[in-house]
Amino acid sequence: MVKEITFYYHPMCSGCMEIKPIIKEIAEMKGWKYNEINVVGCKTKICNDLEYVPTIFVDGRQIELEDMDKLLSK
Repeated sequence: MVKEITFYYHPMCSGCMEIKPIIKEIAEMKGWKYNEINVVGCKTKICNDLEYVPTIFVDGRQIELEDMDKLLSK
């Protein structure tokens, strides 16, 4: 089953800019679909409900950065 990672970021967030290429590379290495969403101007319910960026969703489920090791081991 192909996983899908969606990375929500703000262009002025230095942490977002640091981790974005890493998340993209992980998705490519795993053969997963990768989407990135700039929250500036984003009007979706998800964007409106985000408490912080960067925020990562895998298969539509938000994950915490601390849980990335579990994701990578799959």
